[in-house]
Amino acid sequence: MVPDPLLPIEGVLPPDLQGTLVRIGPGRGGAEAGALHAIELRDGTAVSYVARDSAADANVFWHAGSVLALPESGLPRQYSRLLEPEEFGSGLTMPIASHVHRQAASGGRVIFGIEEGTETTHLHLGEWDQAGALTSAQAVVLERATWQHDIAITAGHVVFIESPTEPLGAGRADGDAPAPAVDFRWAPGAESWVGVVTRGSDGTVRWIRLDPCLVTHVLGAYEEGEAIVLFVCRYEVPEKGQPVDLSTSVVGPAGIGMSLIGGGLPVLERWRIEGERLERAPVDERLVEYPRMDPLCEGSIFRFGYCVEVAVALDEGVDRRVDQLGLLRFDLARDEVASWHPGQYRTASEPVFVRAVDGRRDDEGWLLTVVDDASRAGSDLYVLDASSFGRRAPQAVIHLPEPVRLPFRSHGEWIGAERYR
Repeated sequence: MVPDPLLPIEGVLPPDLQGTLVRIGPGRGGAEAGALHAIELRDGTAVSYVARDSAADANVFWHAGSVLALPESGLPRQYSRLLEPEEFGSGLTMPIASHVHRQAASGGRVIFGIEEGTETTHLHLGEWDQAGALTSAQAVVLERATWQHDIAITAGHVVFIESPTEPLGAGRADGDAPAPAVDFRWAPGAESWVGVVTRGSDGTVRWIRLDPCLVTHVLGAYEEGEAIVLFVCRYEVPEKGQPVDLSTSVVGPAGIGMSLIGGGLPVLERWRIEGERLERAPVDERLVEYPRMDPLCEGSIFRFGYCVEVAVALDEGVDRRVDQLGLLRFDLARDEVASWHPGQYRTASEPVFVRAVDGRRDDEGWLLTVVDDASRAGSDLYVLDASSFGRRAPQAVIHLPEPVRLPFRSHGEWIGAERYR
């Protein structure tokens, strides 16, 4: 695969942005559902853009020297940094969910997945070390399979959320139709529970009852004395007795952040778990999705969170659309929110935070977001100064080669050059 020539840049790229942004985006045709897109920054220039079609189009991360792409549930597909296909070398055989959390302290990864057996359903938890070896495994017995898209990890615990959902399975209207990306439907009247597991234990769960809800993404979590604090994107769910189409997926065809879930969109909430008690409080009334934080704070206390601001579109069609308005920065210590909007006809994607070389706080760095510009049918990579978020123009704008377009879709990860050079 021959990389593209240097990409044009407006502004000045920070010299400490040395690495590659890999992002899920649309495919270039054919049977594959999506693609991986990689943009490498080096010495103040954008040196290459490459893309590779991939059916694993829910999430992407770097681990043990390779890019691993994940579907909503399944085994990873493995690629080089320049997206050349590689054989998946792990001994992992059980499908895992699309959210894999990095342990900031060790560089390892925490993985999870649901296994529905004929008699018993298990939530499997595992930990990979930096070399990609599976160092621990736990199996939690569940009463039933529910859609669990993301989990929360702290230094000593894993927190997972059971929602009122169940496998779509035979409930689909057309058995010959392709399976949806999220193969779960609503289970009106079912309960919601939060499970807390000590990492590396025998899988014993501390269960806490929760008002019925659905959580798609976890911003972050940490331990505060004996308590666990986590920040989540929480959706309301259909109540028992409401008309619900049980032949359709919980998530519409457009995907998370682009479809209404339970008829609405989520707010960011702060949850505090202490013993058998869980307290909830909204962080802000604005609607958000795709929350991100400084990965160097994963599992420990953090101050700033970054999200995509979303809203229900004004059209009155049967399938209500979702608009992405821009980005928000949450200062969780001061309960302050700052906003940034890319401008008319432009849509910002998930913000990826990269701490500056001399940065000491989790707002001292750069936010990378791919912005799609419908007015000119093109996309750009924006570099924003996180410490002056919303108050200054972008530090740099990198124009992707035409006719590349990366509209709002799924996740991405920054791979610092120190991890592959």
